[in-house]
Amino acid sequence: MNSSPLRIPLPVLDPGPQRPRHAVGPRSLEAVRMLRISVTDRCNLRCRYCMPEEGVRFEPRENLLTVDSIARIAGVAWDIGVRHFKITGGEPTVRSDLSEIVRVIRELGPSDLSLTSNAIHLHRLAGPLKEAGLDRVTLSVDSLQKDRYARITGGGRIDLFHRGLEAAAETFGRLKLNVVVMRGVNEDELVDFARLAMERDWTVRFIEFMPLGSSSLTDGDPADVLVTAEEMVEMIEAEIGPLISLDPSRDPGVGPARLLACPGGRGRIGLIHAMSRPFCESCNRLRLTADGVLRSCLFDGGEIDLRPLLDEGPEVIRDAFARCTALKPEVHGSRGDRAMSSIGG
Repeated sequence: MNSSPLRIPLPVLDPGPQRPRHAVGPRSLEAVRMLRISVTDRCNLRCRYCMPEEGVRFEPRENLLTVDSIARIAGVAWDIGVRHFKITGGEPTVRSDLSEIVRVIRELGPSDLSLTSNAIHLHRLAGPLKEAGLDRVTLSVDSLQKDRYARITGGGRIDLFHRGLEAAAETFGRLKLNVVVMRGVNEDELVDFARLAMERDWTVRFIEFMPLGSSSLTDGDPADVLVTAEEMVEMIEAEIGPLISLDPSRDPGVGPARLLACPGGRGRIGLIHAMSRPFCESCNRLRLTADGVLRSCLFDGGEIDLRPLLDEGPEVIRDAFARCTALKPEVHGSRGDRAMSSIGG
């Protein structure tokens, strides 16, 4: 019997010229429903899959979009029909004018304005951000174990995460937790996280590892690290019983997660299978980097620098949105060319 390890292709791509069946829709400007806005490429942690361990070159602060520039770009997004905005980083809470950024986007009247954070600063910022108009937060955490959390985050303290977590829960109520599942790193905590979703009225989203940029996890064979969403379901169901599929419209966001409920649980489980089952056909978002580049895809595809266009008027920026949307790839590649921290994954 062959005992060699199973290799999982990332992803299986059809080399033929056919476009996905629904490609025309999501690649039209009218189908863009979310803009992810990275406000900084800096972070107070150093997660192994997100940022290189060394040699990181941050954007000079003077190159980052100002509050006014973010407001202008978000305003154009609003005019074309975007109603969901997510603020990301790096770690957005390291930016001192974050509340003002939230405030100017809230003035547009979006259906949903959310923030992704590692929670470290939320013990003091949750209240001001809520007051500025933030609707909800998604917290990134890949381990509940003290030592492992420190290893994954490059020295982070799990007690500071819990402090921010509880402040966010008290301020915003329902939370989402993002967990990147990595073989040989934290897959043995899947059930612990699932039980957390059962105990609290939260959504715990398990994300397949995505090889972006260069790090100790991405420089090898990504298949060695990938735990597919289907494997995750099998691991969880083996411990707590069958999971129940939910209508994705119950999610306040417009993300790609497949939603499941735990039997007898209060919260929900989300699965984001970006590698094993790419959801490019239904992609409805664009990404704005902290230095003003509009990006069509987290992995690859086209991007347009908006900074030279900011003085040209809203129609020129709107045209850039349309051109960037048209540059979305049919199916993303198996590796991204930029670190997640620089894009706002």
